[in-house]
Amino acid sequence: MSSQAGQTPPPLSLEEQQTRRQLQMHAIARAQKQAAMQQQTAQHMGAGSQTGYQQMGIGQPYNDIPATDPNDIHILTGRGVNVPDFVKFLCACREGDLSTLESIVTSQTRSPLFRHHGLLDAINNGKVEIARYLLQSGTPISRKTPETILRAPADQQMALFQLLTEHGWTVNSPERLLPRLIQTNNEPLLDWFLEHGADPNIGGPEGDPDQALRLAASQGTVKLVQKLLNGGAKMTSNGFNPKMTSNGLGLFYAAGACPAGSIPHAGRVQPSAEFDKSRIPIMALLVENGADVNGKLETQHMIAQYPIVNAVMAGAVERVKWLLSRGADPDLKGQYGSARDYAKFRSSNEMKQVLGVSVT
Repeated sequence: MSSQAGQTPPPLSLEEQQTRRQLQMHAIARAQKQAAMQQQTAQHMGAGSQTGYQQMGIGQPYNDIPATDPNDIHILTGRGVNVPDFVKFLCACREGDLSTLESIVTSQTRSPLFRHHGLLDAINNGKVEIARYLLQSGTPISRKTPETILRAPADQQMALFQLLTEHGWTVNSPERLLPRLIQTNNEPLLDWFLEHGADPNIGGPEGDPDQALRLAASQGTVKLVQKLLNGGAKMTSNGFNPKMTSNGLGLFYAAGACPAGSIPHAGRVQPSAEFDKSRIPIMALLVENGADVNGKLETQHMIAQYPIVNAVMAGAVERVKWLLSRGADPDLKGQYGSARDYAKFRSSNEMKQVLGVSVT
């Protein structure tokens, strides 16, 4: 009996080829949906969405980039090593090897998903010219592409953002980028964003349009807060929850700033005198710009509502003294009672003395 091993299978008919293609595209669609669901679940759990080879930098789902090639299913499911030239392509992007990159991109049609992963690796490694080549070759910019730049070497970030603007990206997309930038304390880059029209009042997907000013007031410097105010940041709440019709929004958050890891509801907060006083220049700036020391924050959540109550909860004796000197009313009652009410049960003797509460 003759062996069948090694024989070439008969070619598929046109109908069989079309059927196989349809099955592959259905599989890609399922993989995209599964990847998006995994990413959403990971975000809700506070974890990263990378799995498998993605942890090695070989693939991450970006569901706003279409899968157009059967091999995309491997990239979407973290099996990019199975895609011809993919690993070599990523290495070229990371190492800045333009000649190898050109040869892979021009050797055959590469899907948008294939090329976009190379763009991410180039950005992560600060390879501006590689990123430029890929963008000029038609590589798409995902909604999450700009955020990747914040993981690039600091001295290349501005050039990379500038490069994206040359290919249609604007600084207000995604909306959460400015607050992320504030947390990096990269003031030259923040200046660049504001000069290019970044709006500090645009809300991100979490529905927090006040996040930029809130972060700057509670964590930033006077200079940073002034830049946001110069850039048009509003001191009234722009959202429906919380809502502050007076100009005390930034003041509320500056007054209640706590050291990292401190939670007022879990126990008494005892900031250092230096940390306590560090917010006062920002509070003064906000009051100079119209902040109301007795402004009330309306929200469905359980919060202090008044700046002075927030300061008492933060254990900020010096801030409380400052607010009192500016006319803050210690008897205004919010969801945690008044500043004096709260001090009776949870504050230090020093705080009680400042508020005129009896020390027992």
